[in-house]
Amino acid sequence: MKKLITLFLFATLATAASAQHRCCYRYGPGFGWVAPAVVGGVIGYELAQPKTVIIEQPPVYVQQPVVQAPPLGYHWQEMIDPQTNTKKIVLVPNQ
Repeated sequence: MKKLITLFLFATLATAASAQHRCCYRYGPGFGWVAPAVVGGVIGYELAQPKTVIIEQPPVYVQQPVVQAPPLGYHWQEMIDPQTNTKKIVLVPNQ
């Protein structure tokens, strides 16, 4: 919002400066373009500056599964599921 107000203010000043030079020829003929060019350059420079954008990623928490003691006659075994190709811990009977 501040840049928009500043842009409007500079545009108004540039127009007023341009109109003043055309009417009065205070600095002599041929220099009526200097003030608008300077103001336009400042506005163009401000608009051309890259905007800094900071994107903060949320933290990722990885919690290890709680493995309880297996019931009597069973044990835990890590297997690969062929359908999803992921590792799973399953309860397998002892042999």
